[in-house]
Amino acid sequence: MELARQLRTKREERGLSQDEVAKAIFVSRQTISNWENDKTYPDMQSLLLLSQLFDTSIDDLVKGDAVRIQQAVKQDSRKMRLLSYGMIGFSVLAFLFLLGFSLAWQEPSGFARMSKGNIAGAITFIVLYAIGFGMAIAIDRLKKKHDIVTYREIDRFLKGGINEEPDSQGLSRKHPALGVVVKLVGGAAIGLLLAALLLVLGG
Repeated sequence: MELARQLRTKREERGLSQDEVAKAIFVSRQTISNWENDKTYPDMQSLLLLSQLFDTSIDDLVKGDAVRIQQAVKQDSRKMRLLSYGMIGFSVLAFLFLLGFSLAWQEPSGFARMSKGNIAGAITFIVLYAIGFGMAIAIDRLKKKHDIVTYREIDRFLKGGINEEPDSQGLSRKHPALGVVVKLVGGAAIGLLLAALLLVLGG
């Protein structure tokens, strides 16, 4: 990224160490090192503080990365959207199969008063829910790997949008795994409701 080179150049031009820059914008020295070595990307708040420290604009700091940021946002957003649909879908299917097997196959299994349908449903539930959970983990890793939340902020800024992020994204930044868990639980809840509805209709 062009920003990494710019940060190093502007810091050296002013004779500042990484520690001094870190103290000025309230981050760790390791964070500055990660930015300068293109390992991570600063969020909008940090970019604002950096622009003030180096007496430049945020646009000048990030304009060299604009195309790459826009491409990353587009590609990763599509991947995360597909993974989210899959995660919710598998969570719903897990409950539907659990109910379906339990109702359709009530032959006693001889194990803990469970029917063969209960056992088959439980096994299927675990497998499907595990797949959904794996997709949830994949979403979280994708966000962290590509700084997707940060890129969205910058992309909105470059397009002239407001710099305030929606509550959902603000929560995602503070608790990156929470949004994923909420979706996973939401999918499970939908599946449970559908299962209960089918049970009522079938009764």
